[in-house]
Amino acid sequence: MTPGRRSAGWADALRRRTRRLWRQAPAVGPALWRRAAGRAEGAATAVFLRRRMLVLPALAVIALALCAAAYSDVHQRSERLHDRCVPALVGLAQARTSLQLAQGQAELRLLEGPQVGLVELGETYRSRLTEASQSLNRVAGSGALRKGQEQELRVVSGLVVAYGDKIAWAERNRSSDVLRRAGVEYAAGMLRGPKGSPDGTPQEPTAVLDRIKVLERQLSQENSELAAWSPLTLTAAAAAALVAGLFAFVAFGTSVFVRDRLRLVSVQLAAGCVPVLLAPVLLAAGGTAEHSAQQRVRSEVAELTGISVGRQAPREIEAVERRAADAMRAAHPEGWSLTAGIVVPAGFAGALACGVTLYLYGRPYPAVRFPRRKDADADV
Repeated sequence: MTPGRRSAGWADALRRRTRRLWRQAPAVGPALWRRAAGRAEGAATAVFLRRRMLVLPALAVIALALCAAAYSDVHQRSERLHDRCVPALVGLAQARTSLQLAQGQAELRLLEGPQVGLVELGETYRSRLTEASQSLNRVAGSGALRKGQEQELRVVSGLVVAYGDKIAWAERNRSSDVLRRAGVEYAAGMLRGPKGSPDGTPQEPTAVLDRIKVLERQLSQENSELAAWSPLTLTAAAAAALVAGLFAFVAFGTSVFVRDRLRLVSVQLAAGCVPVLLAPVLLAAGGTAEHSAQQRVRSEVAELTGISVGRQAPREIEAVERRAADAMRAAHPEGWSLTAGIVVPAGFAGALACGVTLYLYGRPYPAVRFPRRKDADADV
């Protein structure tokens, strides 16, 4: 047989099989229901109850574990975004603007003022420089930086110290116009760096502000990743929804079996199923609320890079930080975390209650015992 005929034969067989499965699809639902309700081939009461005594708790535990994993991933992202990344970005923005304001004050006092060379820098410059150093220290203690970023931040902190020393040297030599101007211009080069390479090729950032901007871009990218749905969350949530739906289907079929065979409505079984089915709903609501808050926080923090240098810059940065905190606080992540800590154990208790209830229902019925293989062979 030629390869073309072989391929055509496989295609025809696949189409026939697809048509056959499509014709059988309407019967799948009723067949599954008969199996769930114990109506398939006259299932024995003892066997059915003992199987469901294990199947229902197992499905419940799997669904709860998947729900907890999905919510835990979202909540951990909220904590990292609120407790680490946002303070780090705010600190970098404060350091960047404080250094630019300090440089402006130094140029005003040492190069452009009416009493150039006659007055000291003053407390405004020193307070701005101190604010920049303190902001960098807060960024270092935020825990948001990776190892390479921490090393880069230490370099920035060292350059800020060297920048302050150079401005202080220019101030000590303020009586000399050449030395004073040379010191301020050298410090400005350390702070801002060259505008670009002569041949237009990109260069590694060497100036203080350029290094800070690189760190800001990296943390902003991480913020975007934290505020997005992660593959772990999506996979765990989809699997949890599937298993929870299967649990509800099997539990309802078991309740119908108990009503038909045992002639009773099992309130205990229903009560055990309620916390198991309630936990995915509550965790889904909490995860969705926190994810929406993460999106709002990302949008608020993105405004930090657009804040221009001016006297209102510190207030604008504080306003962005306050709005980001309010956006996360409005989602009540602590409350949802507490809810998860309650409903998940309650769900596990409900799963155990389902198993115990079915065990008690099956106790009056003797277990079906099959003859051993040796006895069967002897009878033959």
